[in-house]
Amino acid sequence: MALERGGTRSTEADFSVPTVRDELRYVVHNDLMMNTQKDTLTIRNNPSQEALPMRRLGSFLPGEGVGGAGVHWNGHTWRWTDMEFKVRSLYEERYGKSFIPADMTIQDWGITYAELEPHYDRFEYVAGISGKAGNLNGRIRAGGNPFEASRAREYPLPPLQPSLACELFEKASRNNGYHPFPRPTANASRPYTNPDGAKFGACQYCGYCERFGCEANAKGSPHMTVIPIAMRNPNFELRTHTWVTKVLKDPGGKRVTGVTYTNVLNGEEFEQPASMVMLCAYAINNVHLMLLSGSARPTTRRARKA
Repeated sequence: MALERGGTRSTEADFSVPTVRDELRYVVHNDLMMNTQKDTLTIRNNPSQEALPMRRLGSFLPGEGVGGAGVHWNGHTWRWTDMEFKVRSLYEERYGKSFIPADMTIQDWGITYAELEPHYDRFEYVAGISGKAGNLNGRIRAGGNPFEASRAREYPLPPLQPSLACELFEKASRNNGYHPFPRPTANASRPYTNPDGAKFGACQYCGYCERFGCEANAKGSPHMTVIPIAMRNPNFELRTHTWVTKVLKDPGGKRVTGVTYTNVLNGEEFEQPASMVMLCAYAINNVHLMLLSGSARPTTRRARKA
């Protein structure tokens, strides 16, 4: 079962031309995003300040509705390398164990890139990523990202066609000794059917990616990839307009037993039993929900002097 605070969306009903190209609606009024008049986060620069509510979205854009921020994202899709998963140990190796303050919670992930590579690969083929491999099974390949970690196979789709600006940037950077490469993106460079049967149209190069749904069905958004496939399963149920407010636990606090959610259309509150709960409401909202559920505690860290 999936619980979604917003409503349903589909390419044909919500993102057709000319409706989807309404910049006032989607860019200025943030129609596809969290409504900060109903629910917001508080911001402060240091622990001594009083936290104030954030009423305007800017540096991050939490989505609302089926597909979440995956509907209005621009499609840029990167893999982390093994370095990102070992950030603490690599910092300590380079600068010494005293470099990281004792009250800083930075940790290695406990998993490796090699363990995640098959899952990266699976995602790229589900989301229809267009790109060019630069490190295929340990061999550096011309035209791709020479700094990426090794991948088992090529991207499912070739890169998007470069614009004039891209061509000028590539020429200038290459002439200065750099290594330009096409950025991997979840915008299908040609019609594509993913392994689950979801069908993509080809990117129209319209420029309406960030903050908009895709009119061509070319962007690998959840509402047209994983959600329709999940809906085919009789064991799956999607409940929209359901705002999860608390994760429930057993008396010992060691095991989850379900969630509490509110029907935002009428205010009715429900308890939904579950043996497993996955939080998929963006990193900041996930932490907020854990705090409300008593599954975490707020911490502060002293600023490190330069």
